Amino acid sequence: MRRLRWAPLGVIACALVGLWISLEAAQDSGEKDYLSGPLRAQVDALKNEAIERATDPGNLASRLDTLWPWINAYSLTGGPVPVNATLQVATAYRSVEAMRLDGTRPTKAVLKAIDDLIREFRVKDERPGALGSVMLETDGPVHVGSWATIEQTYTVGETSLGPGSRVMVARQLQADGGRIQHADPQAPHYISARTSNPAVRLGTTTVPWSGMHGGFRSPSDMPTFQVEQGTLKTGDTLTLVYGDRRGGSQGWRQQTFATDESMLPIYVDLDGSGHFLTPRWPSYEIVGNAVEGVTAVAPSIVEAGEAFDLSIRWQDASGNRATGTMPAGSVTLNGEEFRSLDGGEQAIRRIESIRIEREGVSRFRVASADGRIEALSNPVWVRKNAPYRLYWGETHTHTGMAEGQGSIGRSYRFAREDARLDFMGLSEHDIWLDDREWKAMRQAVETNTVPGQFVAFLGYEWTLRRQWGGHHNVFFRTPNSTRVGAQKAPTLTGLYEGLRAKYGTKDVLIIPHAHQAGDWRTNDPEMETMIEIMSMHGTFEWFGNYYLRQGHQVGFLAASDDHRSRPGYSWTSSRQPNSSLSQFGGLAGVQASEKTPDSIFDALKRRQAYAVTDAQRIILEMDMNGTAMGNRLPYTRKRRLRAKAIGTSPIRRMAVVKNGATVYATRPLQAELSGNAQVIVGFQSSSEPFFRDNPRGYRPWHGTLAVKGAKLTGMRALHFDNKHKEWARIADGDENKVQFSTGTRGQADTLLLELADATRSTTISFELEGAREWGKSPVPVRPARDIPAKGFEIVLRELSEGFVRKDLSASVDRDAVTLELIGGEMPMEAEIEYSDTGEMRHGDYYYVRVDQLDGARAYSSPVWVGGEPRR
Repeated sequence: MRRLRWAPLGVIACALVGLWISLEAAQDSGEKDYLSGPLRAQVDALKNEAIERATDPGNLASRLDTLWPWINAYSLTGGPVPVNATLQVATAYRSVEAMRLDGTRPTKAVLKAIDDLIREFRVKDERPGALGSVMLETDGPVHVGSWATIEQTYTVGETSLGPGSRVMVARQLQADGGRIQHADPQAPHYISARTSNPAVRLGTTTVPWSGMHGGFRSPSDMPTFQVEQGTLKTGDTLTLVYGDRRGGSQGWRQQTFATDESMLPIYVDLDGSGHFLTPRWPSYEIVGNAVEGVTAVAPSIVEAGEAFDLSIRWQDASGNRATGTMPAGSVTLNGEEFRSLDGGEQAIRRIESIRIEREGVSRFRVASADGRIEALSNPVWVRKNAPYRLYWGETHTHTGMAEGQGSIGRSYRFAREDARLDFMGLSEHDIWLDDREWKAMRQAVETNTVPGQFVAFLGYEWTLRRQWGGHHNVFFRTPNSTRVGAQKAPTLTGLYEGLRAKYGTKDVLIIPHAHQAGDWRTNDPEMETMIEIMSMHGTFEWFGNYYLRQGHQVGFLAASDDHRSRPGYSWTSSRQPNSSLSQFGGLAGVQASEKTPDSIFDALKRRQAYAVTDAQRIILEMDMNGTAMGNRLPYTRKRRLRAKAIGTSPIRRMAVVKNGATVYATRPLQAELSGNAQVIVGFQSSSEPFFRDNPRGYRPWHGTLAVKGAKLTGMRALHFDNKHKEWARIADGDENKVQFSTGTRGQADTLLLELADATRSTTISFELEGAREWGKSPVPVRPARDIPAKGFEIVLRELSEGFVRKDLSASVDRDAVTLELIGGEMPMEAEIEYSDTGEMRHGDYYYVRVDQLDGARAYSSPVWVGGEPRR
C-alpha cells in the first residue's frame, strides 16, 4: 500500500504529543496562548457559564461575540475546525438580527448548535490530545471513475472509546462516486471496519447528519460503527476499508472529476453522547484517465507581429487533464500546416513565440495523428493599434474550503495551466470561512499573481438566502483586505455599510447572482457595477434586466460557480441526481488596456466586460453612436447600434435587446427548405420567477421525436452539455425516431437533424413524458411544478422564414419547442447595424445577444441613452 500525504504513524503521534504538551504548558504558564489575554478571559468565562446554563435567546448574542473570535483564533493554530461551525455562527447571528427586527425567536436547533460548538472547542482547548489522528492509504494512483479499495485508520488519542462510542463515516458534498454503505458485503461501495484490539467488538448503525458532509440541506443517514464490547485505548486503531472486496463487492467507484484533495471525513463520538467531534483528515489525489479530447487556447486579441503562445491541453472524457501517453498530432493555422506534435506523457503543451503579421481573424486546429481527436482554437483577432485587449476570467469559483473539493493551490494552477485564464477571483463562501482560510486566500493572491501573465483577486461570496439579500460575490482591488462576512453583516444593507466603513468604493467590486437571487431592488451604485447572468446553475438573462429596469447601471458577466477547483473550464455537474450545477460554466470577457490588477479591476468597475456561456471565447464588440458597452451617452433620438461577433462556432442568431425586449434579430444561418434539409430542434424554458423569488428550476425534457415524410440521415446533439445526465440517440429498430433526455434552465438545448427527401409536408412529431422540475434553490415562493405529458407535431410548412416556435405552456413559464432550417456557408463571424425608430425615452438601455450553432451565447453589457444612473 502506498501512503499519500501523511507521515508514518509514529512520527504523527510524537508530533501530536509534543503539540499537546506545548499547548497545555502554554495555557498553564499563561505564555504563548493562542488566545489574547482579554479573549482568554472571555472564553474561560463562557466555558464556565455554559456548564451551568444552556444557550437561550437572552444570552445568544453575547456568546456569539466570544465564540466567533475564539473559533478564528483556534483556526490560526492549524487545529481542525468543524466544517459547519462558521455556518452555524452565521445562522445564529442572523437569528439575533431577526430578533432585533421583528422579534422572531431563534429555533432550538440554532441554540443547540451553539452549545455543541462551545462543547467541542472546550475539549480542543482543554484536552487537545483527546482526539486521535487519522492516516490514509491507497493502492497507488487513483483514477476517476475507477473501482478502488482505500483504507483509512483512526488511532485513538488520550480519550478511550468505550461501549457506545462511535465513528461516523461522512462524505464530501460534491463527490459523485458511489454512495458508501455498510449493509451488504456483496454490493458495490461496501465499507467495513476492523480494530487492532481483539477484545473489542464493533456493531453498525446510522446517524442522521446534515451540512457539507451529510445531507446538504436536510439530514441524511451516515454509516456508523459503534463499540459494542470492550474499549479502544490510547494507541489502538480502527481501520475503515472503503470498497472492501472480501465479501464479493466490486469495490468503491470513484468520482468523475480529478482533484488533489479528496477527503474521507469521519467524526468521532468519544463517549456515546451523540456529540461528534472533528479530527484532522488526510487526503488523496484522484487523476484523469486516457486521452479522449483536446482544447487549444490563444489570446483573443494581439497586435500584428506580436509574439504570443498557443496552449494545447489533452483531456479525458470528463474534461480532466489526461494521463498516460498523449498522441502525436499536428497543428494547422487557417487551414495550413503549422506545427507537428510529438507524443509523450505531457498533457499540456505550449507553442511559444508565435507571430502573425497579417491583420484579421486566425484560428488554429489541433488534431491527433489518427484524426480521431481534434479541436478548433478560439479566434485570434490580429489588429493594429487595438483599442483594448480582451482578457478572460473567472469571478465565481470554490474549493474544498466550502462545500467543494480541491485546494487553493490546485484552483489557481487549473486556472493558469488548464483553463488558460488571464485572471481569477476565488469567491469562497464566507459562511464556511475562518481566519486561517482567509489568511491562506490572501497569501495565495500574492503568490499566484504573475506580472504580465496572470492576475489573482482576493474575494469571497457573501452567502445569505434570498430573504436576507441573496448571494453576492465581493472582490477587492488589493489582497491586504479583510472580509465583511455574513456572520457580522447578516443583511444586504449591512454588507454595503460594512464595506463602505472599511474601504473606498473604488477598491471594492460586488457581483450579485441569481440562484439565491440578489435583491434587484437594492444596489450600491459605486461598488455593485456587474451582474452575473449565467453560471453552472443556469442562464438568467432576466436577472440582469430586473436590475436594469430598476434604473441600476450594471453590466453583465458569466462565471461557473464551480465547486471542484476547475475554474474557467468547468465541465457540467456530477452524476448526483437533481444537482442544480448542470450547465457548462461561463466566463467574463474584460476589455482592458493591459493585464494588470488595476487595469482589469477598473474595467470591471466601468462595465467594460461581457458574458459568454460554455467557456466559449466569443469576441463581441458593440457600440451605439460610437459609445461602447458599459457607458451612457447623452439623450438623442439618433440611435445607431453596431455590433460585431467573432465566434467559436457558426453564428446562428444576433439580436438587439432594448429595455429587456428583443427589437431586432438576424439569423446568418437561415435557409430555405430543400430536399436535403438541416433542421435545428430547440427545447427551451424560461428561468424567470416573475416576482421576488429564486429562479425557476430545470425544466426536464424526456421523450421521443419521429420524422415522417422524410428520411432521418443524421442526428447530432449540439447543446446537451451535461455529459452525465443529458443524451440523445437514434432509437433501436426505428431509424427515423430519436430518444432524448435533457433539462433546460433559461437557455435552449438543441439537436441538429439531417433529412433527405424533405418536403413541406414533412412532419416531426413529439411525445414528451411527464416530469417534475428540479434544482430550484430553497426557500422558494413558487414550488417546483409537475409537468404533464404532451404529444404534438410540427409540419415544415408551418415554418415562416425558416423558423417556427411551438409554445407548450399557457402559464408564464414560456416552455417551447422550436424548429429552424439552416444551411449555407456557416459563417463564424457576423455584424449587425440597427437604427432605432421606435418609442424613445430617457434611460433606454440596449445590449446584444449572440447565439452560436453549438448553443453557446454571448451577452454584451448595455449602453444607456440619456437619463442618469441611480445614486
